[in-house]
Amino acid sequence: MVTSLLMKLDRAEESARQEYVELSGQMEELQERLAVAERRLERLSIAREELTALEAADELAEAGRGEASDDDHAGAGHGDPGVAGHGEVPQERPILRGLRKDAVVLLASSDEPLRAREVVRALGQQDVRGQVEGMRARRKRLVVDGWLVEREQGLFAIASGVNGFAGEGGAATS
Repeated sequence: MVTSLLMKLDRAEESARQEYVELSGQMEELQERLAVAERRLERLSIAREELTALEAADELAEAGRGEASDDDHAGAGHGDPGVAGHGEVPQERPILRGLRKDAVVLLASSDEPLRAREVVRALGQQDVRGQVEGMRARRKRLVVDGWLVEREQGLFAIASGVNGFAGEGGAATS
């Protein structure tokens, strides 16, 4: 009697072991697929960001050409267009759309610098590596474009003079 119970236990244990091995294999395959999908999502997110930046730069260039011809006809436009009445703040920053705009608005309303993961969460996006890395790339580009400053490595705040904000990420003055 005890021998037959031990045999049944052996069979059940072997069946459970086989199921474990099978599920572990499936899980490894799914983790690999997830990593591939995450890398693809990250690359697409960065590509979208770059294309948006290029499009914004083209729009600014076209607008600048139109304004320059208007100024030339009016006899103006002979000074430095980046300085007039704007202090150290660039006269024109690239136009913000989508997540870039959302990130700038969020950081402008924040009392302290934020990390990419915090921005992703605050914007209601999935907290996955691809989204976080894409947001890091966006914020780095926003620094180059003059919208943000990187206070410490990975901590970003609104740039001086953006939307009535004084100081690097300081509180609104208006």
